[in-house]
Amino acid sequence: MLVAVASKNPVKVEATELVFSSAFSDVSVRSTGTPSGLMSQPMSLDDTVRGAETRAAQACDEVPDAAYCVGLESGIMRVGDAWYAITVAIVRARDGRSSMGLGPAYPLPRRVAEIILSEGLELEEAMYRLYGARDLGEREGAVGIFSRGMSSRLELCAYAVRMALLPFISPNDYG
Repeated sequence: MLVAVASKNPVKVEATELVFSSAFSDVSVRSTGTPSGLMSQPMSLDDTVRGAETRAAQACDEVPDAAYCVGLESGIMRVGDAWYAITVAIVRARDGRSSMGLGPAYPLPRRVAEIILSEGLELEEAMYRLYGARDLGEREGAVGIFSRGMSSRLELCAYAVRMALLPFISPNDYG
């Protein structure tokens, strides 16, 4: 079964492959380019969902023989006075069905949120500026730093894809 994911980011590709391989047999994942027109740093749940939907649509357009298409988007959202990092996955099947899943959200330290908001930075840029950590989005992510290695971006992406896949692996429950 061919699965397309709209990202060249190795973390997003690996998360998709891990989840689909645990749910189905004989899975092959093909990564596509990142769609143009996406926000560099989604600043709400709605913006993050739109980014994931755009990615899933592009994956389907670029890989017409894919059985499933995946869009993964990370963003931040405000809840009360705090900002949280979130990951959204959209899984689209060739028959038109679509589902969304969310990975665990985690609170951002105030100084990280403040620099993102005041300077218009992406989370990855803010982390480099404040912590000197490069390319976190393609490695453990900011959550890897804040959790002292107890969690990783791969884990958050995999949870989002896993949750989006539920209606496809349990169709009788979601019919």
